[in-house]
Parts: sequence; structure tokens; C-alpha cells
Amino acid sequence: MNKKILIIVGVVALLVIIGAVVAVVLLGGTPKEKPVVYYEYVFAEEYSNLADQDSKKIIKYQVTIEYTVEDMGAVFDINKTMIRNNIDEIMRATLAEDLAKTNGKQRLRDRIKNMIIEELESDEEVITNIYIQPFVIQG
Repeated sequence: MNKKILIIVGVVALLVIIGAVVAVVLLGGTPKEKPVVYYEYVFAEEYSNLADQDSKKIIKYQVTIEYTVEDMGAVFDINKTMIRNNIDEIMRATLAEDLAKTNGKQRLRDRIKNMIIEELESDEEVITNIYIQPFVIQG
């Protein structure tokens, strides 16, 4: 009699385990991560002097911020003047020679990105990239 009860309990336990495994597999298992949605905030085209002393080089540029939190668009609107001013200061402190170096444009993009992250107390998961198009140096 004890053997029969032990076998019945074992079979029931095995069926419960198998049922749980089947339920997990059929219901999708682990939850899937949501895909990351990227948004863009585009500033107006700007002109700025470069830091070159012996020439009057200017740069024409338009900055686009790529970000992942939809509400940041309103934050950029509120801080637009400060961000534009700080980008202009970065441009005025940059030499044309530095921009011509390998990765010069990437270093400039990184400086702008880091400034925005610092000023808005954000992070690289929210502010994901900076694009500069067009990017023309004259003079």
C-alpha cells in the first residue's frame, strides 16, 4: 500500500513539473525586451568662428541630438538657448587643424554630447549620439 501511494505521489509530481515546463514554453518563456526607440532633436543651422588665430575660419553646422526618452524633447526645448550657446563656445574653442585630424569630428561630437549630458544631468543611455550635418569649414 505504501508503495502505491509513493508511486501515485511521484507520478502526480512528475505531471505537475511537466505541465509547468510546457506552460512556460507555450507562454513565451522569458519576457522579450522592448526594442529601443530613438528620437531626434534637430537644432537650426548655425555659423561660428573657429579658434584659429592666423585666419578667419568659420564653420557651418547643424547639430542633431539622438535620444531614447520621448520626454527629453521638452527638456531640449526649455534648454535650447543654453545648449546652442555652449555648442557655439565649443566651436569657438576648436581649431580647424583639430577637426582635420583623424577622428577630429568624432572628438567634437563627443565634447558636445558630454556637455549636454552634464548640463542636463542625463546619461549615455538617454543621450545616445550627436550628429553634425552639414559640416563645412570656410576661410
